[in-house]
Amino acid sequence: MPKNVLIVTASLRANSNSDALAQAFARGARESGNDVEVVSLKNQKISFCVGCLSCQTTQKCILQDDAVTISQKIKDADVVVFAAPVYYYGIPGHDVMYRGWITPKNITS
Repeated sequence: MPKNVLIVTASLRANSNSDALAQAFARGARESGNDVEVVSLKNQKISFCVGCLSCQTTQKCILQDDAVTISQKIKDADVVVFAAPVYYYGIPGHDVMYRGWITPKNITS
């Protein structure tokens, strides 16, 4: 049975090594009969958390940006793969910010 595979890439550079690895993974997943979607964080509007804690009671974030759409794709996926470059011994800031956004409350409600 085919799986719904989502690949989230976090490199801001065009034709980056992370993008190449993500595309190779996607190609292999497609060849195995899976449905694959690749989403790039590049050019996405993802807001900083404002610390209002609304998500604690409503199970939703008050910020309406592209993270909402990507989080829905994560909910719908059977397999989620993150591809990110390593800058100065860590993943890029926008990737850290997005991963903070996808708290269990935001992706399980």
